[in-house]
Amino acid sequence: MTTKNQIRISIATVLLSSSLTLAAQEKETKLNREMTLEREYDPSVQDANKVNRLPDVKEPKVTKHTIEYSPFTLPADPEKEIVVLPSGKIMTAIPYNKRRGYFRLGTGMNMNVEGDFGYHLLNNRTDLLHVFLSHRSVNSKLKDYDGSGIKQQAKLNDNLGGVHFHHHFNFGTLRLGGKYGYTAFNYYGFPLDSLYRLQQTNHILLPQSHPVERDKNQVNQTINAYAGIRSKDDALLGYLLDIEYHRFGQKYGHTIDVDGLRESRFTLLLGFSSRFSNSNQRVGITGKMDYFNYTYPSSKTGGDSLGYQNHTQITVTPYYRYENGDWRLQLGANVMLITGDSSKLFLSPNISAEGKITDKTACYVRAGGEIGMNDALSISRLNRYTDHALMVKPSRTWLDLEAGIRTGVVPNVWMEFFGGFKITENEVFFVPANYIGAKHDFGNYSFAYQPDASLFRVGASFKYAYQKWFDASLKGVYNNWSLRDGDDNTWLSGKENGYKKAYGRPELEVHADLAIRPIRPLTLTLGYYLGANRYTLFHAKEIKLTNINDLNFTATYNFNDTFGAYVKVNNMLNRQQELWYGYPTQQLHALAGVNINF
Repeated sequence: MTTKNQIRISIATVLLSSSLTLAAQEKETKLNREMTLEREYDPSVQDANKVNRLPDVKEPKVTKHTIEYSPFTLPADPEKEIVVLPSGKIMTAIPYNKRRGYFRLGTGMNMNVEGDFGYHLLNNRTDLLHVFLSHRSVNSKLKDYDGSGIKQQAKLNDNLGGVHFHHHFNFGTLRLGGKYGYTAFNYYGFPLDSLYRLQQTNHILLPQSHPVERDKNQVNQTINAYAGIRSKDDALLGYLLDIEYHRFGQKYGHTIDVDGLRESRFTLLLGFSSRFSNSNQRVGITGKMDYFNYTYPSSKTGGDSLGYQNHTQITVTPYYRYENGDWRLQLGANVMLITGDSSKLFLSPNISAEGKITDKTACYVRAGGEIGMNDALSISRLNRYTDHALMVKPSRTWLDLEAGIRTGVVPNVWMEFFGGFKITENEVFFVPANYIGAKHDFGNYSFAYQPDASLFRVGASFKYAYQKWFDASLKGVYNNWSLRDGDDNTWLSGKENGYKKAYGRPELEVHADLAIRPIRPLTLTLGYYLGANRYTLFHAKEIKLTNINDLNFTATYNFNDTFGAYVKVNNMLNRQQELWYGYPTQQLHALAGVNINF
């Protein structure tokens, strides 16, 4: 081989290897780009601070290859909690699990204050011992309402603290803990007797015979203690034993001259199951018993003819369950019993099926039922302004049907379409009390209107995530209620006049959230909630409430893993809107605070 040929071969070899290298680099670049576009992501979006609702049910986590979902997914939102302050993510907004403790403190306009503290005394593979404390308060002077000249000052001091411990054995988990809650608030709503006279006299306000107690604070106190042990989920023989105690008490009754009620609830939860050997099938039975005991200190008889009565609620559920990597099926039934004045035995299905249709699409269906406890503690969490001198009957839901489909077939987009139908006896809707106050009355109570009701609902939600820079979600729900008055509600609802509204509940709800992270330490979040077509009933007159249009903004900046700061602006549209009739919300207000992880 000549020298000239050797040079030609060498040049050809170099060019060929360069070409292969460039091709490999180009292929690698395309692969990296595809991996960036198809990267695994969690489409969940931070909850915005809604003035009128609890945080949404957490959506399932989506990955590139599989769809993971909760075995008990509920497309429906939990009950909306009407509060003076926007609800926040307590003990979840700060990644305290990365450190032993966390501390958050914020304050702003209208004397809004929020704070959270927690510390892990123990945190290892087998033991967790955690203490926490949360605080929310406000003292807000609200603008003149309805031109009456009556000033309103909303006051709230809400506190919750507790301790939780659990220990993992080889055969199961032991848990122990307790919580204490203290909530002080005033009935700041427009006095209903004045409101009634205002409506009857063309906005000429007549003197009140008995001034209402607008500055005196009501106090709700709660105590909760629990202990339990349960086996591992995959145990051949499964068991569950939980014991829990709740105590709820109010300082005052209907007026400051009457003591409030005391409610004690004892709960026992038992469960046993057996897995077929070398099988993914299981049969079992669970039972739950709640005993309620009431005392009205102002009554020597220990009870009130119109108030809560001692009673027991029992639910027994036998079931068969099958599951594999893609599907989960449960067949069962609920046998439910309520004793006392509402004594009744009734049945409901307990059936669910869910699983993957394709690699990126899953469907689910669930048919169930339950006893709505409607005890004083549960009702106070829904509406703290309720008059507990009047009993709220337990609800009986004998059919709650839900079905839906979730899909991630569009890259970076998570979609869900769902619908449901529910039939309930003694459903709970809140309306303003139509009795006019006596001396030292608080002046604006709510109480429960309980017709039989059915609900048809449909909705859809969309989530989009682009890498770590951008998250967006949109959810819409349409609710269609049909009501049938019971004998006890005829006087209230005006059956002969055809009053059939789902009082206080929105017909249309829209949730929208947007989170942008322009630089690594900074997160900007917008949240919007619409609650449209709400009604109330006052003195046999249906009144349409203003739509809730709640727009909020939050900016969070983390200086490092230890220190951070945030700013919130709530009710950016500066709307004076009612959550309950006569109870307007704060208008535009802001607060700022700091986060510390240690």
